[in-house]
Amino acid sequence: MSQTVIVNGRVVKGLKRGLNIKGNFKEKKIISKLSLYFGITFSRTEKFKNTDYNFSFLQPGDNYREKFNMYNEILLLFSPFSDFDRRALDFVDKTLGDYDNRLDKVCIFLVSKDENIELKISSLNNENKDSKLIIPFTYKEFEDNKVDKDLIENKLRKYFYSRDLFALESPIKNDTYFYGRKKMVQEFYAKYIVGEQGGLFGLRKIGKTSVLYALERTIQSKNGKSIYIDCQSPSIHGLRWFELLKEIAEKIISKYKINFDIDRYEFSEAKSAKNFEEIIVELYKLLDCNRILLILDEIEMICVDTAQSSHWKNGNDFIYFWQTIRAFCQEHQDELSFLVAGVNPHCIEKVSINGIDNPIFSMINPIYLDLFDINDVRHMVKSIGKYMGLNFDEEIYTKLVEDYGGHPFLVRHICSLINNGIPLDRPQQISKYDYEAEKNNYDFRITKYIEQIIYVLKHWYPKEYELLEILSIQGNEKFLNSLGRSDYTTIDHLMGYGILKKHRETYFITIQALKNYLENNSKQYLTETLEQKRAVISSRRNNLETILRELIKTLFIANYGKIKAREKIMAVKKTEERPKYEGIDINDLMKGHFYFLELKTLISKNWDLFKNIFENKGSFETYMDIINSLRVDAHAKDITEDEYMMFDLAMKWMEEKV
Repeated sequence: MSQTVIVNGRVVKGLKRGLNIKGNFKEKKIISKLSLYFGITFSRTEKFKNTDYNFSFLQPGDNYREKFNMYNEILLLFSPFSDFDRRALDFVDKTLGDYDNRLDKVCIFLVSKDENIELKISSLNNENKDSKLIIPFTYKEFEDNKVDKDLIENKLRKYFYSRDLFALESPIKNDTYFYGRKKMVQEFYAKYIVGEQGGLFGLRKIGKTSVLYALERTIQSKNGKSIYIDCQSPSIHGLRWFELLKEIAEKIISKYKINFDIDRYEFSEAKSAKNFEEIIVELYKLLDCNRILLILDEIEMICVDTAQSSHWKNGNDFIYFWQTIRAFCQEHQDELSFLVAGVNPHCIEKVSINGIDNPIFSMINPIYLDLFDINDVRHMVKSIGKYMGLNFDEEIYTKLVEDYGGHPFLVRHICSLINNGIPLDRPQQISKYDYEAEKNNYDFRITKYIEQIIYVLKHWYPKEYELLEILSIQGNEKFLNSLGRSDYTTIDHLMGYGILKKHRETYFITIQALKNYLENNSKQYLTETLEQKRAVISSRRNNLETILRELIKTLFIANYGKIKAREKIMAVKKTEERPKYEGIDINDLMKGHFYFLELKTLISKNWDLFKNIFENKGSFETYMDIINSLRVDAHAKDITEDEYMMFDLAMKWMEEKV
């Protein structure tokens, strides 16, 4: 063992006094080697699923804090099997939970006898983007005396900096990257404990499913029972109401491995409600009288008006299903409760369906999943960024809230774009100037995510989408004048999502990127004043110009390389003007040193690169000329309705192509 070094009361090298190291002879030698670089503060052997695991805690010193933002103790786990067993990761989850107040929840050191452990960890990372940062070593590396300060730091750089931890597309299935929602999880858990029903609503991609997964983990950790149903799956919404009742029972039996013969029961329209009641009561007893929480996610898929299958959308399946569930919950409060989740609480606000009372009308008090505030954004971005060697200026957190409303999915993807533009020589400080310089590019790159978020409103709740368009395009006064008495429920929904807020008598959209999207993609360009027309033309034209600049740069570099691309781009400049652009990088050149018509010339003269995008060269050149001629934002002139319609036609053609 190395000599013990204590800094500010922390053992940062060597062995904590009196500590009894666990493990076999080889593992103790490995710990001895690591004690040259870390403090060894804890050691233990635990049995888990019939396997003994030896583990210790490593405490990093200032060197690792500065380079890798490693502040908490790190779990060191030994896997003494020649073929790595992934079940060891279940033990990791348990241990991180048991020592939550001490251990880093993301980074783990794993020492394995499996010589292919690096490939297996890489495969694991590809399968699960939200997996932990596992730093793999082999017993042989230590036996061959290969492990030193440089090897450890190289491994840390490789596994910390090479993964984009911001770019998580799927719902989060563990606590590793789960931020800002613990209070809400506890709120729903409290409802479950007393047998109350719940409703979780909010924008797409805002994290509803991640909350539901966290709720299930909480229930499981306290020996409760739950079953999750994804109504978005055709295997669910394709079922009739009585078939879905059977599916729920079968999922409970399967998840908890209950010995129960469900085929003894008939699930027909006449008998399914009664048989469902008998089965759930029996399953409750077999589950040691633990209440079962039924979670129905993407509830729109089995709701009237929004379902994909006609028997839910137009028939009475919604009525019969919920009559059965409601009757059961009222009779058996201890056995079953339910939680529905979706975008909009329409399904619990509709008084009647096909002339029949809605069984769950006003039965649930809807809870909306709001956008992150600046503290949540700071915590998430700072915590994830530190593992990737990124430190953010304080002002960036404010900008992320102002520009993207604190929508966690959008914020993470903006940070992912920031990460992609930073070299791997880290840690790096991200300044507000870096952010501002690339802001337009970020907005262009996340358009598809804005469309994902807004799609449900546009296609299922068009009144909500229309009101957002009116406010975005025509302003607060027109928005207020357009409101009817029934629209105030719609306003409640929009404010519940967090994308609409009111200050005195003024409403405003909280996500600037969404407002920009609406302005640039709205079909409502029915402007009334010259100032409004100018604003619309300026906004749409500037957005198109940003997209064209990025498109030209990307295709030129991809086809010619950076040096040749710069030469071809400069060819549109007059010979006598070119010297003043010497030394300016192609990225900076394309940001603001070319006029709109020069962009047209670059595309026209290199048509082969762009023909698959714009298809018709004549149309492209004509529409570019029209758009350029109507620069009313730059020239104080009037614009006729015919001119405005021509601009709109040209712009729509270009917007569709790009």
